Amino acid sequence: MNRRTTYLLCLSALAVVSSGCFLRTDYILSELNKPSEVKNPPLPIPIRERVARLTRSHLVDAYANPAEVAKWMSELGRSPQLVLEQLACLRDTAGGDNRACYDTFLTRVAREAPWGLPSAPKAVDPNTPDALEVDAQRFLANTLGIAPSLMVLGDALAAPLEPFPTERGILEGAESAARSVSARKWGRTLGRPSNAVVLSGGGANGAFSAGIMWRLLGVLEQCRGKPAPQGCGDARIDLAAGTSTGALISALVDLFHTPGQEARARKVLLDNYTCSVESDLYCVNSTWIWKIATDVRGLVRFDGVYQKLRSAMVPAQLTNGTELVTVSVDFDTGDVYGISDQDPEDFAPNATEAQRVEGVINAAVASIVEPVLAEPVGWVPSRTGRHPGTFLDGGVRSGLPLLQAVQRGAERVLVISTGGVDPSPEGPPGNAVDTLMRTIDLFVAQPRVGEVQQGELAAVGRRFAEYNVCEARLQAVESRPGAESFCRRAGTGFVPPEARALPAATSMWLGPARFEQVASSWRTSWMFRPESALATANGYAFSPKVMRPLFKEGVRTFQARCQEVLRLFEIRGGIAQAECAKAADAAVAEAEASFPPEGQCTQGKPEQRSCD
Repeated sequence: MNRRTTYLLCLSALAVVSSGCFLRTDYILSELNKPSEVKNPPLPIPIRERVARLTRSHLVDAYANPAEVAKWMSELGRSPQLVLEQLACLRDTAGGDNRACYDTFLTRVAREAPWGLPSAPKAVDPNTPDALEVDAQRFLANTLGIAPSLMVLGDALAAPLEPFPTERGILEGAESAARSVSARKWGRTLGRPSNAVVLSGGGANGAFSAGIMWRLLGVLEQCRGKPAPQGCGDARIDLAAGTSTGALISALVDLFHTPGQEARARKVLLDNYTCSVESDLYCVNSTWIWKIATDVRGLVRFDGVYQKLRSAMVPAQLTNGTELVTVSVDFDTGDVYGISDQDPEDFAPNATEAQRVEGVINAAVASIVEPVLAEPVGWVPSRTGRHPGTFLDGGVRSGLPLLQAVQRGAERVLVISTGGVDPSPEGPPGNAVDTLMRTIDLFVAQPRVGEVQQGELAAVGRRFAEYNVCEARLQAVESRPGAESFCRRAGTGFVPPEARALPAATSMWLGPARFEQVASSWRTSWMFRPESALATANGYAFSPKVMRPLFKEGVRTFQARCQEVLRLFEIRGGIAQAECAKAADAAVAEAEASFPPEGQCTQGKPEQRSCD
C-alpha cells in the first residue's frame, strides 16, 4: 500500500467516524485508482554509496583491539583487490559450486597476510587466547562476506558493478567502519561477553518493557560496583537499541549507565510509563479534517516528548560505557537509520556537545512518529551535519531492531517486545474501517517476529564464518583439540567456565538446537508480552489506568525469568541472587510503592492540548 493510498483511506475513515462528513464511495474509489504522479522524485542513491554501506555493515563489529583493527580496515579500503577477485570468482561460478572462491580468498590471505594482518599462529591456547588473533579471525570473517553482498547488489541492478564506484565505495565504507569502531566506548572483552537489550515499539504499551527494564536496572543498581562474592562487579548493558517507545526506554537505560544518574534514570523511567497522559507528550494540530490530504502532515506534534528528553538526557551519556541506538525510517528513500550516540559517522566532526545531544534527541523523536498520526521529523544527525528527509517510526521496517545489535557485535541480547508472538485474535471486521485498522495491526506485528529471526540467522551466520576462518588459519597448529576448542571459543579465556555448557540461540524457530561452534559467542533470550486479558493502549493513548497494569506485568515477567536474565548477562553474586529470589508479588508491590499518586498524574491537565 503506497503512502497516497494510506492517506486517502485514513482521510475517509476519519471523515466518517469523526466529522460526520460522508464521502461517496465511488469518489474514493476513483481517487484510489488514479495513477501515481511522482513530483520531483529523489535522485537514486549512487552505487558508490550503496557499496560503502554494505562494506561498513559487514565490518562494524565488536573487536578487542579496535585501534589495530581500524588500521586493517583502512588498508583494506586502499587495497581491495582480494575482495574484487573474490567477487569476480563468485560471478563466474554463479548457480554452481563456489566453494573455491572462499577457499582461494582464505588461502591467499594466509599466504600474503595483507592489510597488516598478523600471520597465522603456530600454537594456540583457548584458556589464554591471543586477542589479536581473535580479532584477525573476526575481521577476515566479516571481510569474507563483502564480495557476496556486492554480487547480490549487482544482480539487483541487472548489471555488473563498475570498477571505480565499487573500489571507491569499499574505501569509504571501510574508513567509515574504522572511525566507528575506534570511537565506540565499549568493545569485545575476552572473558566477558558484551551485553545488549533490544526493545520494540508500541506506544503506551511500552509500559510492559519499562517494567522489565526498571526491575533489571534495579538488580544492577543493588549489585554493581560491589566485589564478589556478594556484588556483581562491572556487570552492565553495553548497548541499548530501540524503536519508537523502545527508543525512549533505551535512552533511559543509557542514562542509568552514566555515573551518578542510576536512581534518577529509574525514577524517570517509572514516572514516564505510569504517570503520563497525552497532554504531557504532545499537542494536537486541531484543524479541518480534510487538511490531512493537503497541508497537515500529522495529527499531533511531540513537543512534550522533546521537553522530557531534554530534561532527562545529560552530555555524559555520549561518553559513557553504553551505546544508545534509536531506529527510524526515511520515507523518502525507505532506508532504516540506526542513529548511535557514540558513532562519529552520525555527527559532524565539529559538532558541539550540545549539538550532539540535540541530534540524539531528534533521532529518538523521529523513531516514535507514526505515519499520519504525528508530524514527521525533518532531519537526523549525520557526519555532514543535519541529514534531511522525512523520518518516521522505525517500526515500519524495523519494529524490533535486533539487527542493530548483531551488526555492532553484541554477544548476549535480551529482546523485549510489547506485543505477543502472534497477533491477538479479533472477530470478523464489521466494516472497511475495521479492516483497515486490523491490516495496520498485522503489518506492524509481522516485522517484529521476522526481524528477530533474521537477526538470529545473521548472527549465527557471522559466527559460523568466524569459526570457519579460524579452522582455516589454524590448520598447521599441532594440537588439534586445542585448536578446535579455540575455534569454538570454548576455553576459559573466552567465557567463564559456567557459561560454556549453555546452548546458543534457543528460540521458537530453532527449538532446542545447539550449534557448538557459536554457542559461546551468541545467545539471546526473548520476552514477548504474555497473552493476557490486560487492556492495551491504541495509537497515542496514554493513561495511567492502562499503563500501570502493563508496567506491573513487565515486573512480574522479569521476576519469573530473573535467573534466565542473570545467566544470559552473567550477572553474579549473592545480591543479584537474592533479588531473583523475591516473590513476584513482592517485586510488584515494590514497584507500586514507587508509583506517584494517580490523581497527581491528571490533576490540572487537559485531556488534549492544542498546538495553536
